[in-house]
Amino acid sequence: MFVGREAELGRLAAVRDRAPGAALVVGEAGIGKSALVAEFVRGLDALVAEGGADPGGPAYAPFVPVLRRLVREYGAGLVPGGGRRGLACLLPELGELDDTPDLGRARLFEEVLLLVERAAERRPLVLVLEDLHWADQAGRDLLVFLLRNLMRPGVTVVATSREPLRLPGAEVIRVPPLGRDEVARLLGRDDVDAIMARSEGNPLFAEALADAGATTPASLRELLLAGAEKLPGAGLDVLRIAAVAGRRTPHEVLRQVAGLDDLALDEALRPVVRARLLLVDGDAYVFRHALIREAVYDDLLPGERRRLHARCAPAQPDLAADHWHAAGDGPRAFEAAWRARRWDLVLELWAYADGQDHAEVLEHAARDALCEGAAHRAEDLATRALAEISDPLRAAHLLELRVAIRDLLGEEGLDDLREAVRLAPRESRLLGALARTLAWNGQDDEARALAEQAYGLGDARSLATLAELTALDGDLATASALYARARTAAPDDDALLVSYASEADVLQAAGEHVKAEAVARRGIAEAARLGLARARGAHLAANLAEPLASLGRWREAREAAALALALDPPPIYRAWILLVLGWVAVQEGSLAEAARLLAQARPLMRGRSRGYDSCLEPDLLECRLAEAGGDLGRAGRLIDHVLSEHDLTRSRRYAWPLLALAARIGRVRAAPAGLATVGRVQEAYRATFEAECGGSWAEAVAAWRAVGQPYELGQALVRAAEQDPARAREPLREALAVAAALGAEPLRRRAEAAAATARVALSAAPGLSVRELEVLGLVAEGLSNRQIAERLFISARTSGVHVSNIMAKLGAASRVEAAAVARRTGLI
Repeated sequence: MFVGREAELGRLAAVRDRAPGAALVVGEAGIGKSALVAEFVRGLDALVAEGGADPGGPAYAPFVPVLRRLVREYGAGLVPGGGRRGLACLLPELGELDDTPDLGRARLFEEVLLLVERAAERRPLVLVLEDLHWADQAGRDLLVFLLRNLMRPGVTVVATSREPLRLPGAEVIRVPPLGRDEVARLLGRDDVDAIMARSEGNPLFAEALADAGATTPASLRELLLAGAEKLPGAGLDVLRIAAVAGRRTPHEVLRQVAGLDDLALDEALRPVVRARLLLVDGDAYVFRHALIREAVYDDLLPGERRRLHARCAPAQPDLAADHWHAAGDGPRAFEAAWRARRWDLVLELWAYADGQDHAEVLEHAARDALCEGAAHRAEDLATRALAEISDPLRAAHLLELRVAIRDLLGEEGLDDLREAVRLAPRESRLLGALARTLAWNGQDDEARALAEQAYGLGDARSLATLAELTALDGDLATASALYARARTAAPDDDALLVSYASEADVLQAAGEHVKAEAVARRGIAEAARLGLARARGAHLAANLAEPLASLGRWREAREAAALALALDPPPIYRAWILLVLGWVAVQEGSLAEAARLLAQARPLMRGRSRGYDSCLEPDLLECRLAEAGGDLGRAGRLIDHVLSEHDLTRSRRYAWPLLALAARIGRVRAAPAGLATVGRVQEAYRATFEAECGGSWAEAVAAWRAVGQPYELGQALVRAAEQDPARAREPLREALAVAAALGAEPLRRRAEAAAATARVALSAAPGLSVRELEVLGLVAEGLSNRQIAERLFISARTSGVHVSNIMAKLGAASRVEAAAVARRTGLI
């Protein structure tokens, strides 16, 4: 199964677009070089001729199957003498070589060049040459000759190698490891964390490890240890020490543990580095791949392993607890773990404790797990600690900790918070935490009263809650000032980052997407600076992806989301990011992807950790997905469930979108009494709802234009055209331009269907195609032909042709004039 690699496939396609061209695909064994090339050539309208090298293979080995394929396809008559002057030395089926004075390498190279170029005249040609790191020098020389002398279009050369090679004019494409989501798709399962850690994203290793449990399959171990078996004794000893010491081992540690002087250590290391089992990394050595270290480590005898760990412990104080533990010395391991505050290991070695407080250690371990984003483990540790504590104040603070943990798991924690406040009614932090949770659940009056009380008692975090409540009342200016105060008074890093996330969220809810983006980006930078990229940084990435998606900058939204997901964030943050990606996929028309993303997000949202908004968000995406797929029955059942099970008056953000969709499919005709409308986005959704119920679509169009959400504007334009067919042409032209600029296939199809119904000719005046409209939008952004080509994965030459055609159709003398005409006429 092939997954991912979209960027690499795009680069290969660009190389083919400018043929003759060449690409060298580089990556370690098993990384997926061959799979990438196979995916690239699949379905190409070209003749694909493939060859490859093997260790110790004959001269020109990569080219023999390639040339044989071309001869069988077109005959040897493509070259003078039927190939008997040069090709016959590689293809015996052509007969014996002619006894002519111009035999030799030069003649062979010229005949190969002629055969390739003349074959390409008949049909585009792709030459695939695998595993060039094993190719002999003669084969490499022939490839260099071809690349320097191929002039005719239609020939693409794609080579693979484990190491970069000097190939003239070839674009080097490095194949990166797969990300976590890609490994999950490759294996068809979600529980891939352990496999991901061991394989480091290498597809071959991941597949080999998938069903092997904690062991490394024998076939894979043989591959990994092939170089180690050839090492001299001293080199193998050093390699074994490095395997015990860790993947990156300083030179001084190796010298100390091996007991060698510098010269002797250098001599022992030289063959190890030459075999690329260890790589030099500054003043240290690293294993080329984690599985090599694992295989060497597994090959150690039990006694040998314990002795090496005991020798490494004094040389590596920061790892002493692990070394003593692996060496079987429990007392020393416990002592080292306690000094290092390694609470999980302390708990594992508790039999060696002497009077320490077990509940306190459980609490420390839970807090560490929370900071690391390991929410499930943190919840278990906090619950175990609570069971051992009788002091009310300690129990209250542990309840607060468990609430913070369960928040990441999608649970609201109201019961725990109310119990904590009962146990410690004057604790400002607890009052503030309860106020935040009540605010998320739409219980504003009680939330505001508790937040003010908590702030009065010294809880600076409550400023952010008061800012959020103020923003939701519609007073963004006062809210902004409160957020600034909250950041100045933040008692810790987490409170600082929460203020950024909260402000970005309320700005997004209010339709201030550009401001929301700016605040989220500042928060992400702070999270990275503070070392909290995986936890709060991922939270803020969701806050960034959402306004980008709203603004129609879907590629940027996907990039922001991908970076956050690669950090393996806590469940609730991961869910929010997946839901943003799901909505983007629906708008693009990628319904299967949206369904997959929704299915991944739902199990991560176990309850209502962020109140009704968080609870309703997956319901809204599922309704949109059902409607986009034409399953109105399913959409109706989902709407009925939401209306019967939820109080929409408590929702800040998703009540009006759900009602607008419900009205569109004929499920409701009136909004619940008391449903608030705060901010431009909610006003636009309300206008949409009222238009669906028989009101004016022109008002909805104006509302969405003010908000600046292009996709929703395009939808409203189509509905306005359907409402007033006599004036449908301009709204539909604008909707089609929006669809082209966004790449929104469902919107494009709907606009074209509305035009057909109204008998409106959309391609009248300028006659631009959908692709030309897309290029025109990028011209208006100020992109060059090459930048447009990179954005659309086409050649610069094709991009230039599109731009020339656009200018001719618009009667524009320059790119600036073309953009101005497009804006004036509503094309973009």
